[in-house]
Amino acid sequence: MQIYSSIPLQRGWQILTDLLAVAAVVVAWLFSRATFEAITGLAVFGRGMEDAGSGFRSTMSDAAESIGGVPVIGDEASAPFLNAAEAGGFLIDAGQDQQNSVAQAATVVGWAIFLLPVLILIPMWLVPRVQFVVRSTRARRLHGEDGGRELLALRALVLAKPAQLRKVSEDPVRAWREGDPAALDGLAQLALRREGVRAR
Repeated sequence: MQIYSSIPLQRGWQILTDLLAVAAVVVAWLFSRATFEAITGLAVFGRGMEDAGSGFRSTMSDAAESIGGVPVIGDEASAPFLNAAEAGGFLIDAGQDQQNSVAQAATVVGWAIFLLPVLILIPMWLVPRVQFVVRSTRARRLHGEDGGRELLALRALVLAKPAQLRKVSEDPVRAWREGDPAALDGLAQLALRREGVRAR
């Protein structure tokens, strides 16, 4: 498998784009983590509400229990405190709901910030890189097979620019048909260079 081009200039460009792509992914991940932590920090308000509600409910429950021990009026006098304790429960629920909402928002926003550049990089960088690896590996393998030189020469006739073909032969099509060894080698070299492969 050939990951990088055998042509120095193309190889240098591939290495540079790979480094930039990796750097972009790392920056996106760090930024997404920082955003996640920042949004998660907003849950402190929900925790405050939950703690306040818990403390209020505990205080009202203790007061209701104390007053409930008073003979004759205890049950009636403790009822308002029990109702207030229930209100503390609502405050606890509201605080927990706020924390859950913040956690969900932090997760969604954090992943969105990370995945957006990654999704942009897939068609712009990853797909072309994979295509290069596949094409160059196939071209290298084809060059080593019987009849591979002729097939590469034919590929050059189809894909190379006319000026490049004329440098190989004045009549490259005729040379290919007649099996001219020098022309076939030259055309095969054109096809290999196009795929970033240097023939040995």
